[in-house]
Amino acid sequence: MVKHQFPQVFFVPKPTLNEWASKVTLINNPKQQNPKNIKQLLPNEQNDSLCILSDCPENVESPSNVMNINNNQNKNKKYFKVLLISVGVLLILGILASVAMGIYALVYITRTTVTSTTMTTTTTTTTSTTSTAAQCYSYTTINDASRLATAGSGSTTDYGLFSTSTWVRFSGAGGTQITTSSPGLYHCSTYYSGWYSGSLPSSGETINGTVCYTYSSSSCYYASIISVTNCGSFYVYDLVNPPISLMRYCTV
Repeated sequence: MVKHQFPQVFFVPKPTLNEWASKVTLINNPKQQNPKNIKQLLPNEQNDSLCILSDCPENVESPSNVMNINNNQNKNKKYFKVLLISVGVLLILGILASVAMGIYALVYITRTTVTSTTMTTTTTTTTSTTSTAAQCYSYTTINDASRLATAGSGSTTDYGLFSTSTWVRFSGAGGTQITTSSPGLYHCSTYYSGWYSGSLPSSGETINGTVCYTYSSSSCYYASIISVTNCGSFYVYDLVNPPISLMRYCTV
């Protein structure tokens, strides 16, 4: 059996400062003690350079101070994180508030536009109705079958009947409006038959038009100007005196 031989280990105790100082050999040569290339330290610098941890509390950080610094750094990091989170939350709230205000403004503008359009339409309709109220509710009604364009010759005349302009509504069996085409000579129980040759107004409108009187081969030998109002379901005419006798407004 092979025997193993272990080396001997000796532990040398750590020398103290006094033991280290006793082993330092002083140099008697002044030139070697003060070499030119070595900077001579000031008294306060010499003390700082030769001190140990226990003798230099002002220049060397103690473990407790190091822990305090680390704690302060950790606290600063936490405060910074809290600050970043707060700023992020405020930014998100600001964006949400801006979006909400934009939606509210859009809804408000839409409602205002719809309301303005409705008010404008209502005002226009009311104005049209009011402008025709006078002649549509204050007129003279004529119901005379002898005025029909299909009636034969006669000697009846409207000359002198409308010496002053009069709003007239034709109704009943005698026709509801002045004929818009020439009935020919010797109709409507007269010699010169009158008919309306102008364009008729739209509902609520009042326009001026021409009444022609047929004579001989001309369908508009004589003419006069009258006003016509469309009251919606009927017409009213502002009739004037014919140019001469034996003339009459013919109806259909």
